[in-house]
Amino acid sequence: MILNPLSNQVGGHDGVLSMGDDNEIIVKPALPQELKFYEESVLHAELASWMPTYYGTLTLTRNQLPGQDGEQTTITSHPPTIKALNGYALSDMMAASSLEKQDDSAAADVVAAAAVAIDDGARDDECICLENVSLGFKKPCVLDLKMGTQLYDDDASEEKKARLAAVAARTTSLPLGFRMTGFEVYDSEKDDFTKYSKQYGKGMTEETVLDGFRKYFAAKLGPERMRLIIERFINDLTDFLSTIETQELRMRSSSLLMVYEGDAEAFDAGLELEQEKIAAVVARAQAHLERAGHEQEGEDEEDEDEDETEDENEDEEDEDYEDDEDDGEVAQKVTDMRLIDFAHSTWTPGLGPDEGVIKGVKSALDLFEKLLQEDYPTEDEA
Repeated sequence: MILNPLSNQVGGHDGVLSMGDDNEIIVKPALPQELKFYEESVLHAELASWMPTYYGTLTLTRNQLPGQDGEQTTITSHPPTIKALNGYALSDMMAASSLEKQDDSAAADVVAAAAVAIDDGARDDECICLENVSLGFKKPCVLDLKMGTQLYDDDASEEKKARLAAVAARTTSLPLGFRMTGFEVYDSEKDDFTKYSKQYGKGMTEETVLDGFRKYFAAKLGPERMRLIIERFINDLTDFLSTIETQELRMRSSSLLMVYEGDAEAFDAGLELEQEKIAAVVARAQAHLERAGHEQEGEDEEDEDEDETEDENEDEEDEDYEDDEDDGEVAQKVTDMRLIDFAHSTWTPGLGPDEGVIKGVKSALDLFEKLLQEDYPTEDEA
């Protein structure tokens, strides 16, 4: 199993890796507080539904770090802390992994960053294994919004509190409750991504942040697709607001990760797949209702035998549908939004919700509503 640098990381700390045939698993250094937050999230199903799937932990043994002799950095993985990884074979996770040292040493730099993060407080050499939210997108346009008005832990040093309070005050974190940490947008003409760094996000103000969102929604998809994307994020933000208002927790420097498909053909394929799934669900629901109606009418034994046959046939159809979904291929997505990064997040029973995060979600909603009213170029004009 190969460990690779995460290619489309736009926020957070360095040292994040991915693994699997399709890089379907994110591997990031595990600080104790973040690991605890993920483990306790099973008790908070409503919020957990917004988080990436947590597969467990992986221990990395750094046998050879960059800068030492040799051509290859080897990382040995050990069994995760849970027995099964949502369908991933445990033997695959236990296999030795390796990162070939690239000429530009990019991969080696990621390993070094991971080692620094581990030495800076991670529990032993543990890394968290998470779902890769960008999986299922051909050209993922990714945005990281750091949420909340307070960026420091309550037990941080006075120096750190003052420093991060100043960061919040001179960026959009304090006035709006969020900051654009970084993002990347697919350009179909260049067949490449335009990337905006953390420093770009820190330079945003209340007056210019809307322009930042305009740049994020600049993929050449045409007005109908772009408005659909924004509408979906508005719906996601509205639903997430309803969730976060009921959760008693404090999140410092957690992020909302937004992703949309930047390739027009893949976008349309994702929509078509969604419609097929909806049609299949509706068809099964109608069949169940029809059977229920027959049962209420008191069919004779012969009819009941026929109903049982119909039940068996439909069960087979359901199994066939599930098999089609589980054929090893990743389903094409259109949009996705998740809550990530919990190294400074804690559950706080009795203290109510995080008002700083709530403020950030409401601010983002207001701006997205404005974006929905704007004109977007056609694919030919873009």
